[in-house]
Amino acid sequence: VMNLQEIISSARSIINQTDPNNSQITDNQIIGWANEAYRYILTKMKDIPKKENTILAIRGDIDVSPSTLTIEEAHILDPASGKHRPLEVIDSSFLQHINSSWVDAELGDPKYFARKSTFIYFLFPQPKDYWLNTSIKISGMEFPPPMSLPVDTPSHLPLNLQDIIPNYIAYKAFSQMGMTDRSSAELVFFRSTV
Repeated sequence: VMNLQEIISSARSIINQTDPNNSQITDNQIIGWANEAYRYILTKMKDIPKKENTILAIRGDIDVSPSTLTIEEAHILDPASGKHRPLEVIDSSFLQHINSSWVDAELGDPKYFARKSTFIYFLFPQPKDYWLNTSIKISGMEFPPPMSLPVDTPSHLPLNLQDIIPNYIAYKAFSQMGMTDRSSAELVFFRSTV
């Protein structure tokens, strides 16, 4: 298993800038690119870890974790029965299609968990008082936390895909240094492996 420090060292070897104090590329840039590669590979594998979170039912916008890629299921707790009931997860554009006057709808029993933007959702209809501050369980794909410490690893990847993260970093570094041929070669290798 390759840790972040080993990824940095390997990438620096590929770009032939092993001394971070005498380099055109900072370790912070390398760490950012390592996390970009990690996320890219996970999305291509379609093997992103699923996670369940609990949020509160409110009126207006509901923020979800910035690590969220998808929300596949949502269930709201019925305060009287103590049981969760499903909400249909939809985009606000679909809500506009099925109910063009949704903005002016009265408060009611939520049926939809609608995506407004990448990390913002809302309940529709907006919840009447009965539903306020009750729990909503959401589950879907969520990226693991970014690597930031030298010992962090891209643990959700198989070893052969961990090994190509430095090639992605080299692609970005060579591109920034204006070395387009080397940059292109690293990108072709990275994409052909993923």
